[in-house]
Amino acid sequence: MAEAKDIDDSLEFLRFFEKYTENPEMGALVQEKLSLDKKSLDLKCIKFKEDDFKTLAGIEPLSRLTSLNLDETGLTSAGLKHLVQSKIFSSLESLSLSNNNLDDEGIFYLSKSSDLSHLTDLNLSSNEIGALGAKVLFLSTGLKELRHLNLSYNRVEPLGIKALGDLPHTSKIVELNLRDTCLGDDGMQHIAKHVQLEEVERLDLSDNSITARGMETLARSDAFPKIKRLVLSNNHVGDDGMYALSQSNMFANLEELFLLNNSLTTDSAISLAESKTLTGLKFLDLNNNDVRAEGVEALAKSANIKGMKALDLGENKLGPEGAIALAESPYLSELTSLRLNNNNVSDRGAAALAASKSLTHLEALYLENENWIHAAGTKALAESHSLSSLKKLVLTLNVIGDEGARHLANSKTLSGLVNLNVAGNRLSPEAENALIHSTTLVNMKTLEIV
Repeated sequence: MAEAKDIDDSLEFLRFFEKYTENPEMGALVQEKLSLDKKSLDLKCIKFKEDDFKTLAGIEPLSRLTSLNLDETGLTSAGLKHLVQSKIFSSLESLSLSNNNLDDEGIFYLSKSSDLSHLTDLNLSSNEIGALGAKVLFLSTGLKELRHLNLSYNRVEPLGIKALGDLPHTSKIVELNLRDTCLGDDGMQHIAKHVQLEEVERLDLSDNSITARGMETLARSDAFPKIKRLVLSNNHVGDDGMYALSQSNMFANLEELFLLNNSLTTDSAISLAESKTLTGLKFLDLNNNDVRAEGVEALAKSANIKGMKALDLGENKLGPEGAIALAESPYLSELTSLRLNNNNVSDRGAAALAASKSLTHLEALYLENENWIHAAGTKALAESHSLSSLKKLVLTLNVIGDEGARHLANSKTLSGLVNLNVAGNRLSPEAENALIHSTTLVNMKTLEIV
């Protein structure tokens, strides 16, 4: 019976387009972009005019959609008004409207819709939403099931984020993306004073000009008591902000921490190493800071990193001493991904990593750019029994030379490699052919040599 019903539904859908669609081209496009079960419609990157959205709104069978993607379609607030007045949103669970021209008026229309009671995922990234639009959205009573909200690359500003506290205490949001929303330290002040979202586990505050002052304010709050993933990349947190974060009880459940480009030094690494609350980190990104070998040595000796799965310490002036400290750490036995780009690791550091007794579960090792690894360091990696689990090895822009390439091509211990990148090493055609036709790297799927 279910199969017969599916056929009936399909025929009804086709009959609609035959009888009622005034724009045959739109009808054909919708049928082409619909998923087989007619529950998902992806129109991303197809440019429409306002009348096209009006036509789309009039296609009655689309009221059954559970997923709709209108990213980069030229959607304006006027076009959204047509959609809101139809039934196209009535069954939606996922709605993506990123990279359009929606302003506060459009968010007003959206917030007043009575057909968003099933919506769990809403993406409004990269529009023209301001503080008023954010406030209207947060005050909406129709978004009761919302779990994932993306407002990144809008001008929410501190005044808009203050209204986040107007969300009901029963809010089910687990993921909140506020990247580049002009929050600054004042925004952190408003969050600390007005917000408590008990279910949020993933929060992105990157690119918001947050300094130590803002971080200290947030760290003293209880705004996100269940947070597990915090993205603070491209701010100005600094060592004082890092210290506040490392002492905060709110971050006791944190598993993933992203602090790329935050003016952190050795002191920040020491704060992490000595923290009594940040003891369960599984992913740590400190790329493009100034941690140096002394900071890595403190981390390497700390039991706080014992459950770490992925560690990014790229561009931190580590030198070979930093790589050696990581190689000798007794707490990195669960690490599967390590990135050390732009660190002058040298052959000595590469050899230490290759000989490590802890890094035996590494699946991805990134040693690209200005690490000055020559043939000797490459040989150590190629002959390493400790790195036999490697699936991805990146040696871009080093100086491994033809000899290093041949070591890799003849490696038996790295036979599990799936992805190898040696681009920018000025290899000869003969060395390139040795890698291309290697009889030991039998699992290779991606080889980048140019």
